[in-house]
Amino acid sequence: MSGKTIYKNVTGEDAWLRNINKEELRKKSEILFDDYQRTGSIEHLSDYAANLIYLGEYNKAKKIYFEIENKKPNLYTTASNLGTLYELVGKPDSALIWIRKSIILNPESHEGSEWIHIKILEYKISKNNSINYSILGLDFGQSELPENLKKYDLEKLEHEITHQLFERTMFVKPKDEIVGNIYFDLGNILAQTYDLESALKCYAAAKIYGFQSNLINIRTEKFENIILKNQVKDFIIAILCVGGFITVLVIIFYITYKYIKRKYMW
Repeated sequence: MSGKTIYKNVTGEDAWLRNINKEELRKKSEILFDDYQRTGSIEHLSDYAANLIYLGEYNKAKKIYFEIENKKPNLYTTASNLGTLYELVGKPDSALIWIRKSIILNPESHEGSEWIHIKILEYKISKNNSINYSILGLDFGQSELPENLKKYDLEKLEHEITHQLFERTMFVKPKDEIVGNIYFDLGNILAQTYDLESALKCYAAAKIYGFQSNLINIRTEKFENIILKNQVKDFIIAILCVGGFITVLVIIFYITYKYIKRKYMW
């Protein structure tokens, strides 16, 4: 929750099964609090409060962060972590205020991906938006294969969404349609930037998180058919290559046999 870059794979089947080691975290929290009492460092106190959020001690963490805000206002970590805290306790309107403030204080935090956090909070506040449409406002068309109709920077989007999903899946476990919706977007991106297998993993994750739509089913079937056809094609090519190799060996053997036979006949 510091805003530093995290390079992690979120397409694996166990990405959301990561759990916080609360025993280890509690020990670290005690060390941080001792360091704060010894040094009076606001940074140590802020890190201690961040650990409390991971431990689920939201009220205690909130009290500390407001104490920090009074002593040393306008710190990025205070705004960012209060935004996360308020979202976790079901107050997206308050969360939105603090996350917007955190972006003003540090626009490049989380590799500039906090716009995704903003979109999620705006969706939670609005009751009119359909979960079947991209919460992030992305549009990859309605055809069997996703298309970059709006000329997005797909690699940048992939990086930002991956960063946000890695952090969010630590707290948010299935089922959660919002996370599922974002996984669907990531799958549509990976189908264009990487491979269909990775896209299918994201689609599977989206469904595990409870996201369902006709389009995800259509694209899943289409990708599976393309992958199967490619596998059959590769198998046939491999057979032909093996067959060709064997044919060459037979021809070489035949020529060699004829040569030896002719030589000894003379």
